[in-house]
Amino acid sequence: MQIRQLRIQNFRGIATLEWKPGSPFCCLIGAGDSGKSTLLDAVEAALSSRWFSFTEPDFLDGDTTMPIKVEVTAGELSKALKSDERLGLYIRGWTSVGELRDEPEDDDEPVLTVRLTVDATMEPVWELVCDRIDEPRTLSNRDRALFGVVRLAGEDARHLAWGQGSVLAKLTGDSKEAAGRLAEAYSAARASANLGEIQSLADAASRAEGFAKGLGAYVQGAYEPGLELGRSGLSSGSIALHDNGVPLRLAGLGTRRLATLAIQKSAIAEGAIVLVDEIEHGLEPHRILGAISQLKGDQALAAAAGKPTGQILMTTHSDVALGEAGAESVRVVATARPGRAASVVRPSSPDLLKPLLRYMPRALFGRRILVTEGNTELGLLMGIREQWSQRRGGQPIEHLGSTIADGNGAQAPAIALALAALGYTVAVYRDSDAAMKADEAAALAVAGIPVFEYGGGLNTEQAIIHAASDEMVQALLAFAREEHTADSVDSCLDNKIADLDVAIIRLDFDAWEIFTVLSGAQLREAIADVAHKKKWFKDQRLGRAVSPLVWRIAEEDSGSPLATALSQAEAWLYA
Repeated sequence: MQIRQLRIQNFRGIATLEWKPGSPFCCLIGAGDSGKSTLLDAVEAALSSRWFSFTEPDFLDGDTTMPIKVEVTAGELSKALKSDERLGLYIRGWTSVGELRDEPEDDDEPVLTVRLTVDATMEPVWELVCDRIDEPRTLSNRDRALFGVVRLAGEDARHLAWGQGSVLAKLTGDSKEAAGRLAEAYSAARASANLGEIQSLADAASRAEGFAKGLGAYVQGAYEPGLELGRSGLSSGSIALHDNGVPLRLAGLGTRRLATLAIQKSAIAEGAIVLVDEIEHGLEPHRILGAISQLKGDQALAAAAGKPTGQILMTTHSDVALGEAGAESVRVVATARPGRAASVVRPSSPDLLKPLLRYMPRALFGRRILVTEGNTELGLLMGIREQWSQRRGGQPIEHLGSTIADGNGAQAPAIALALAALGYTVAVYRDSDAAMKADEAAALAVAGIPVFEYGGGLNTEQAIIHAASDEMVQALLAFAREEHTADSVDSCLDNKIADLDVAIIRLDFDAWEIFTVLSGAQLREAIADVAHKKKWFKDQRLGRAVSPLVWRIAEEDSGSPLATALSQAEAWLYA
């Protein structure tokens, strides 16, 4: 089962939304309160077999005169859904170019459209709609169960017990016999509580253990049925999964969530629609990677075997999860103000996001992204941003949703344009030793993306060293010697400046002019050239380490190209 089209009206913070996922795996990201969880809630409310209770806050602005409407058009239908005895008479067609039509043609994919409507009575109505049929068909919870929706949100341990509606109850046996078997199990439990001897429960526990391990849940011993007595005494929910004698509901949060998701997913005979809200919740980075890899791997195996792959819609605030999900799966959710028409945007060129996902995926969680040309600039700005916050009441740029990202050198303009197309507010920070291509500069201007640079053909090393006083040049030399050894630094300078030997170079910088015909500006140019070629500051760590010196240089010469570019970047990030 896969969602081909989702339409939402007047649901919570979303006035309108139309989205075509276009992929079996979608990783939804976006700023806080952009509507990511609301989108998953809408899908679950429309397709889940559970009854949903709606209240006034579920309506846009609490206005119950404007009904909630959620329409989900689903493809990759099971045989049961396509049969005329069930829902087949309402089949519509989904074209190869992603359009919906009521009269399906031979090359169209068969799809069904479910509409959920909630008005001021707060009574939800689920219907199957098709414009060629006058009357929609009301859907029961049994009908909706055929759409195979699995939802993991927060902490839901109900599927870790054999209670009513639990997936474990389904795993216990054939659905026609499950009620009888469970009744026998409860009766046997009352008599002896030797639940492991009840084969149907033991088998279900063993299968659940396999599913949970496959998704990365930690198992201390072995899953088995056990008795849990609550204040109400023995009930259907009193038989629960235990791990090595301990109720599974008492395991760590991550293990409980993975086990719950695995058990739910296992109960869907054909590809499920899996909704995962914040997959990282309670998980260490390696288990985040493993869970996502397993979910994607299951889809790949199903596709290779010609079976339904299902669909995974996942939200995250984790850079680890985002990096593992991959650029092709990224979908950015945004809600415009004041109309609150929401959008879900996919990258037009996923390859342009791959450098960001490789080196700095966390940047995609910001609202305002400053794309730097390279590691030197990134390191400098990451260090200097600490100075900015000190003079802005301790407020870091991150509290405003601003972030700084590596543009991977010459790719910076293209990455900035790709981010702007996804709805981000973007600017570029770069040096000026190589002029930007005319077509790139024009495209940035059309997109309204500002560019902060030093001008005058200056690279970053030149901008820093030309603005530095004699004292600060000496401090930069001391930094370079400490990082790259004095012999290496002094030897390179000796080779560059022919009429100065190493002994003179080791004197304070303000004494150099006495022994050479070069001016102070020429000496600075020579030092900057060596610094650039020998990469004195050419990575994030070095750029960040030298940033306190660079900040002092900019403060001492506030009219320099260096100070001007930094000031422009600061003002933009704090806008």
